[in-house]
Amino acid sequence: MDKPEYLYHGSSKLFDIIKPFQAYDWANEQGNQKAVFATAIEKIAYAFALGTIPDETGNCGRIINPKYSKEFKMIFHRGHPNFGGKGYVYKMSSEGFVHAGGEQWVNPLPVVPVEIKEIEVDDYLHLFRYATEEEREDIEKDITDALRDKLE
Repeated sequence: MDKPEYLYHGSSKLFDIIKPFQAYDWANEQGNQKAVFATAIEKIAYAFALGTIPDETGNCGRIINPKYSKEFKMIFHRGHPNFGGKGYVYKMSSEGFVHAGGEQWVNPLPVVPVEIKEIEVDDYLHLFRYATEEEREDIEKDITDALRDKLE
């Protein structure tokens, strides 16, 4: 995959410097690392900028996976976006990033964005949907299976 000049990161939090964080990705082993995560597809960053609010049980979960949607959507199987809130989309130089599979790029070092866009979450709700009950069961089974495999 050709390395783009710029990459994008979406968050519900405002930062001057994006610091690496430990991610846990049950679907992609390369996503289990301490890094700054980014994508070349700006729309994906906007979807992550929607934030997550836990459900009544205190859980939240979301996924972007073509298995569940041919069109691009952030699918919430627990919780919901931060309705009425703000989000942030960071444009960053791709310097220091390496491809980590799919649309993910990672950098183990802190990154200073070249541009920060503040968004109104409600203006981008077309980028999300709720999982159907069948999808929720399938996603949560996949998560349980992946966690069981890691423990064995």
